[in-house]
Amino acid sequence: MASKAEDFNWPTGKALCVTCGQVVLSIASSSPMSNCNQEEADTRVVVHLLHALQHEAKTVHVRTVDTDVVVVITEQFYDLLETQSLTDIWVAFGMGSFYHINAICQSLGETKSRALPVFHAYSGCDTTSAFLGKGKKSAWRALQDYDDTTETLAYLAKHPFQSLNVNSELFQKLE
Repeated sequence: MASKAEDFNWPTGKALCVTCGQVVLSIASSSPMSNCNQEEADTRVVVHLLHALQHEAKTVHVRTVDTDVVVVITEQFYDLLETQSLTDIWVAFGMGSFYHINAICQSLGETKSRALPVFHAYSGCDTTSAFLGKGKKSAWRALQDYDDTTETLAYLAKHPFQSLNVNSELFQKLE
């Protein structure tokens, strides 16, 4: 069993970071990451991305089987771009699908990219139920037809503790 990074024959200029509890293990990284206490794994990936970009990485590959990770990275893309303007983010999803986050965000635009996590939660994700008889595709088609809804979801993403009631303007736009 290999015990040193050199034993892995790791490519020059590439780094691998893995989290084990709060400890971050890295192979061939010139700037190892300090311990990370970000509890939620889906958002911990963004902490790793930010660290890589702050240390001159330009192309970053993330491997996941969770759509929530793709959604979170898409929402954070424009903030990550401010850290490293030449950012190129790829997500290896499941068994062979690759998503180019740059292309997704360019296609969606900044407002829809930032609204995506609220849309994802609102229309059903791994922690919330979907509407009876309505899937993501029909919800997405509705979102495409109503710009006010996209702006409302983006607002809620930026202000997650905003209180809504049936009489509020934001609730009316979502309804």
